Parts: sequence; structure tokens; C-alpha cells
Amino acid sequence: MIKKVLLLLIIFIVLYGVSIFTMPGVSSNIDTIIGMPGLSDNIRGTKTNIDSAITDIPSVSEFKSGALDIKDKVVDGVNTTKDTIDTIRGGAQQVEDTYKDAKDTFDKAKEVFDDAADKVEQLQWVVESVSQLTGTGS
Repeated sequence: MIKKVLLLLIIFIVLYGVSIFTMPGVSSNIDTIIGMPGLSDNIRGTKTNIDSAITDIPSVSEFKSGALDIKDKVVDGVNTTKDTIDTIRGGAQQVEDTYKDAKDTFDKAKEVFDDAADKVEQLQWVVESVSQLTGTGS
């Protein structure tokens, strides 16, 4: 007896499922009778969403085209980054050259200063020597 009731219930569910897509008006009436209005509409909408998701899969050529577009964007980004690095490297080279020039100028100025200090010391020695010879020292 339970088997017959379950079999009858399964047959009813299968017929209802078929009627949702083949006879929407009948399935809407059944929805109202069982106290679930809009159930068949929701099932049809879900099927439509699933069908569109399955059929919106890109073809191989669309996939390749998208992959090539991504590759081109990546290559452009890499080239832009390379150009930026080259520009920064050029600027750094100029800074290094300016630093070397400034260092050379400082070194030359230091040599001139050291040479002038030596000359002052020699002049001071000469003045002291002349002062001692003439007796007019400090």
C-alpha cells in the first residue's frame, strides 16, 4: 500500500514537472491548488537562467581572442615599466655624473686651499726669518 502511494506521488511529481514546461497554464492552476502560487514560474525562470549560463560559454576562438588581449595588455605594461626603469636609470646616471663632477670640484678646491695654506706657512716662516735677521721680531 505504501509502495502504491509513493508510486502515485512520484507519477504526480513527474507529470507536474512535465506540465511546467509543456502546459504552463495547467501547472499554474496546480500551484494555486497546492497553495504555492508562482512555483512553476520560479522553476521555469531557474531553468532559463541555467540555460543561459550554459550557453554563454565562450567558444575557443573567443577564448583565444580574450587571451591574446590579456597578453597584449601585459606586454604593454611590461614595456611601459621597462621604459620607466630606463628613464630612471638615465636620471640616476646623470645624478652620479653630477656627483662626480662636484666631488672633483671639491677635491680641486681642497688642493687650492691646501696649497694656499702651505704658501701662508712659508710666507710666515720667511717673515719670521727676516724679523730675526733684522732684529725687529715680535
